[in-house]
Amino acid sequence: MVRVKKLLFYFLCITLLVSCASRGRKISRELRSMVKQGDYANALKSLEASEFFKKNPESKLLYLMEKGLIYHGLGRYAKSIEVFEEAKTLARKQYTVRISKKLKTYIANESSDIYYGEKYELSTLFYYQALNHFILSYKDEVDHEKLAEKGEIKLEWKKQSDNDKRQSLFRARAELLAWDSFLKDLKNERSGNPVFKNDLSAKILGARIHETIGTSQDREIAYQLYKDASILLIKNYNAYKAFNMKNVDYVKSFEKFPKMGMEKVVKDYISMSTHQKELKNFLDEKVLSLSKKLRPRTWRREIAPFKIDTKKIKTQETGNISILIEEGVIPAKIPSKQFFGLGESLTKESPAMAMLLGSFAADVLGLMPPAGTYDPVGANVGMVVGYVAATQAAISFELPVIEEHHAKGSFVLEVWSDKSKVKEKIIPLVNPMGDIAEQAVVEQSAWLYPKLGARLATKHVIAILAAYATYKSLKDQNEFLAKSGAVLQYVASSKGIEASEQADTRQWATIPASIRMTELNLLPGTYNLKLRVEGLENSTKSIGQVMVESKKKKYFIQKRVNF
Repeated sequence: MVRVKKLLFYFLCITLLVSCASRGRKISRELRSMVKQGDYANALKSLEASEFFKKNPESKLLYLMEKGLIYHGLGRYAKSIEVFEEAKTLARKQYTVRISKKLKTYIANESSDIYYGEKYELSTLFYYQALNHFILSYKDEVDHEKLAEKGEIKLEWKKQSDNDKRQSLFRARAELLAWDSFLKDLKNERSGNPVFKNDLSAKILGARIHETIGTSQDREIAYQLYKDASILLIKNYNAYKAFNMKNVDYVKSFEKFPKMGMEKVVKDYISMSTHQKELKNFLDEKVLSLSKKLRPRTWRREIAPFKIDTKKIKTQETGNISILIEEGVIPAKIPSKQFFGLGESLTKESPAMAMLLGSFAADVLGLMPPAGTYDPVGANVGMVVGYVAATQAAISFELPVIEEHHAKGSFVLEVWSDKSKVKEKIIPLVNPMGDIAEQAVVEQSAWLYPKLGARLATKHVIAILAAYATYKSLKDQNEFLAKSGAVLQYVASSKGIEASEQADTRQWATIPASIRMTELNLLPGTYNLKLRVEGLENSTKSIGQVMVESKKKKYFIQKRVNF
């Protein structure tokens, strides 16, 4: 009895470490809603006023990510650069795991740990840094903060010279080099796995930046990046449902591919979606056009590995208008209730005791999954947990999942001059961020499940032992009272466990659901640009106007849209 009391005391100490996950979810929802509406000013106010970020230094990286993107949305690119640079520095420091924080997650839940950022989120930091510098290379003014007389921060806008703009372009190129270094390390670390380890945005945005700089060396680098993007699309991005209708089989069989050969992989495991076909066409155009321009004598040999159909794909001039469309906000990371059996975790002292406590847990405490809801983690995130049977005593817990989502149809850019439509062009999907986030949750759950199971088992076994002790002490007096007392005691304990075990749903919640890029050529004139989604009625919306002064002058248009 003394031992049980000690265990109960220990359990109560554990449950005092209650998660603040609900507050984190609240601010995440607020920021998502405001960013989706384009209300970046109020998003910044909400972020700065958030109690969650004030009281949780473990989530500082997340705070900096959200803040940097909000400044980007406000058009304050210089400030966004400053905040994202701080985020990158912090992310590098956090690779050295703080043991005290790691140990804490064996007692409380994952929200008590440092937020390290998902791999795709860390890559997105580089994306926005390169993009910030690239946009500033087109801007006549840049935001600047200085202290006013009373010590308050005053916002000013500084005029940029042509040299300032050129320097921003070179800084964008420097950021690409840092991004490439990050991705090389990531690729080496995650080699052989069908997970996020390279970034199409780095290839395609990077190629565009190098083309804009325009030196012979930069054009060569752009050419190589477009070729790299074509290879990456086939080798890594077929793991995502937006690009491959056989993506599940592709992921399951990924380890076999090196022995199979690319032709068989393409034949048996890839069924190209419309999105992949559109992106492949764009990349084929770029590879064909640049190969003819840079390798006029050997271009046929250059393009041979890419199987470009030159009857369908035609040479295009490098566009003088760059288009980047970001869609909506990434699907939310939400908690999903799962059930699993306690099995041998009930006790290790003897099989007889295990059977006794298992029977007590199932029959008296009712630890059985509700009818029709037994859904082991594998049903949601692709893991096989075959040792869990629906007939065992079972407890519930939360794991994060990504909301159900699907990439929208083709985005078509319409170019209007006066009342006439002069051109249409597909804006291909480059990064299906929702799919990438979903894959990250699967990856996270693979290592989280055994640790979470061990921690939960400890807490529940302590609670069951305490309830069993109560049941035994009262059983001889009154069976009904014994059962009622044990159940009430366990219910109270399990509520504490539930409160301390909410799923860690922290994520960079304001990045877009998808990133799409293209380019086009326009003669001098004034044009209105519209965007529509194929298959979506009444989806056409204006995305702005461009005044082309000269065919040699380059323009960049970025727009975040919601459909």
